[in-house]
Amino acid sequence: MSDYSPINNYCLQNNLYSLFLEHLPIAAAMLDCEMKYLLTSQRWLSELGLEGQEIIGRSHKDVFRHFSESLTQAYQHCVMAAVGLCIEEEFQQTHGLTGWRQWTFQPWYSCTGVVNGVMLLIEDVTNRKQAELLLRQEHKKAEEAMFRLAAIVESSDDAIMSKTLDSVIVSWNRGAQRLFGYTAQEMIAQSVTMLIPGDRIDEESQIIEKLRRGERVDHFETVRQSKDGTLIDISLTISPVKDFTGKIIGASTIARDISVRKQAEAALRHSEAQLRQKAADLETTLLELKRTQAQLVQNEKMSSLGQLVAGVAHEINNPVNFIYANLNPAKDYIQDLLGLLQLYQQHYPNPETEIHNKSQQIDLDFLVIDLPKLLYSMEVGAERIKNIVLSLRNFSRKDEAEMKSVNIHEGIDSTLMILQNRLKAKQDYPEIQVIKNYGNLPLVECYAGQLNQVFMNIINNAIDALEERDQWRTFAEIKQQPSQIQICTEIVNSDHIQIRISDNGYGIPESVQKRLCEPFFTTKPVGKGTGLGMSISYQIVTEKHGGSLQCYSIPGQGAEFAIKIPIRQSQQLANKIEKTYFN
Repeated sequence: MSDYSPINNYCLQNNLYSLFLEHLPIAAAMLDCEMKYLLTSQRWLSELGLEGQEIIGRSHKDVFRHFSESLTQAYQHCVMAAVGLCIEEEFQQTHGLTGWRQWTFQPWYSCTGVVNGVMLLIEDVTNRKQAELLLRQEHKKAEEAMFRLAAIVESSDDAIMSKTLDSVIVSWNRGAQRLFGYTAQEMIAQSVTMLIPGDRIDEESQIIEKLRRGERVDHFETVRQSKDGTLIDISLTISPVKDFTGKIIGASTIARDISVRKQAEAALRHSEAQLRQKAADLETTLLELKRTQAQLVQNEKMSSLGQLVAGVAHEINNPVNFIYANLNPAKDYIQDLLGLLQLYQQHYPNPETEIHNKSQQIDLDFLVIDLPKLLYSMEVGAERIKNIVLSLRNFSRKDEAEMKSVNIHEGIDSTLMILQNRLKAKQDYPEIQVIKNYGNLPLVECYAGQLNQVFMNIINNAIDALEERDQWRTFAEIKQQPSQIQICTEIVNSDHIQIRISDNGYGIPESVQKRLCEPFFTTKPVGKGTGLGMSISYQIVTEKHGGSLQCYSIPGQGAEFAIKIPIRQSQQLANKIEKTYFN
């Protein structure tokens, strides 16, 4: 160590620094401007596994071969800029797990005020980092739970609302709007008595009294009045809501429409009393009612889905348009600022030290190059979101409940976009190829939203068939003969169009083909299919559009569904009248 006698003399003359390092609660060392050790604490040596090693006078890089470039740069910046820095770094613990260290660089000065080196502190912050990670995970779980709860409430078929103990409504979901006819804007901050018929107004005070006592109202059957004056039989479940101190501040209400059930009960009682001898006929009627009711429920669910999709698309569209519209002005402003910055650099090439250090700290040259790229990426992302929103709106057709002329290809493309997650490549399977052979179709008069539902059902079934087939094939076999869905459109007989959707799966046996459009018939496992998709699709094509839906399949060679509908429904109606009255 004779080569470093000046350093040793420094250490001997600075016992005060040595005592200071030893009394620090974390490992510490003092180094000169060239990263050579002047002093270390015993904790520094023991915690870093350097017991018995003589490191005074040696370079820190020689002692720590793994010392990263970022830490080296931080050290140099601390010396040159005379500023303290803290950097966290991952490291491999002795038991193989990943840990975290915090390096603190603090310049120290000579008596003349010149930076003579750096005091280097190191602290194991693994426990803190793990605690931060757990906290973030718990926060994320809580946010996801709240989002799921809000989504469930908003998409529920039941009316869900909340009110204060003064009967003032504070929340109102879509189910409540469908049931009572009032929008959320019309009902929030209004009294719930707006819904109560005059002869039942005393019910509310009795309910509020129970809530104040902390009691719950379960399945209370009563009558409420909708916006158009219709009386609705409903079942109420009302629970008290408490604040964080346990004080009851309001109530949450679930209202379920039981009109159908009440009507069925009345009809059943009447039938038992008056037509007992026709029990067999009544059983047949009830079965038919059950089938019709199931179809109505399915239609209502699809209608709710369309409303939900359209609502989400609308809510996303507004902020995206705001962002998209402001990107060009933002780019212009930034270009102006960058131009001004260049003029400053041109006329003041040698700025003050503080300005120079700040430009180095923020890496000004990189920022000038990267900022326009960042704005371009934002523009591309906003454009992508706009396209997705457009596809969602095209699929839902919320504002097109009536028959009108539409572009059939837009409906097919929107359906494919929604199903893209099922079509794209998975971990074990390549993507399902979609081959589109679109003809030159005119605008077609139809119920666009219902026709999109037909496309959704048929393409979904094709994907199910291909996935079922591919689970028995190896990745190489699928690559050699990929799963495909072909969609072809064309004009037939000058006044009809035809959409053919085919796949190259195993095909459909003839015995199954005959029953495809029967209600509740399905070949899918329990819980995966209701047997109503093709039945409703057949009804939409044949009854709503006066067309035809046919299936062609040879086992082992795939299946094809052909949808044929008139181009103009008005002409179809005229043809029906002519056949009825003149033939």
